[in-house]
Amino acid sequence: MITATTDELLTYLADLIETVERFGAVVLPPHDADDVDWARQGDDLILDLATRLPAAPRAHSVDLVLQERWGPTVGGRWVLAEYGYEVRHHGLDYRRALHRHDVDYFVRVFGVATHEHCETSLGHGTCGHYAGEPVRGAIDGFRRLYEVWLTGSKPDCSRLRCLG
Repeated sequence: MITATTDELLTYLADLIETVERFGAVVLPPHDADDVDWARQGDDLILDLATRLPAAPRAHSVDLVLQERWGPTVGGRWVLAEYGYEVRHHGLDYRRALHRHDVDYFVRVFGVATHEHCETSLGHGTCGHYAGEPVRGAIDGFRRLYEVWLTGSKPDCSRLRCLG
């Protein structure tokens, strides 16, 4: 379980933006906002960060999205409740995603809290959900998906264990 104080989450966001920019990606504020910041949804804090990976002029875009939901806990701390990190490569027509959401459902149906998506053709996966290794936050998720993009080819979904 990943927990943090409000101040630690502000530092976490700054470190995330610094990491993304150090890798040459552009940080895009969500939903045409002026700034990148934590949003509130009920009692939760929401991270919704879009990035555009570096590409040659006039190349198809490669979008990498980082989303998290943090819920309040006792003592003024926050716990990472859900995440969704995804890269969509429009030029090579693939999607790779790392998810942790609807935990009760996924534990009940598949016996795991985390899962992944791998589509070698956008919108056409051969498996709905793959077993996933837990991600240690947005920086880890960004780096994993950036490495997928760096290969310059579609991901190999055959190495993943299909959950159904």
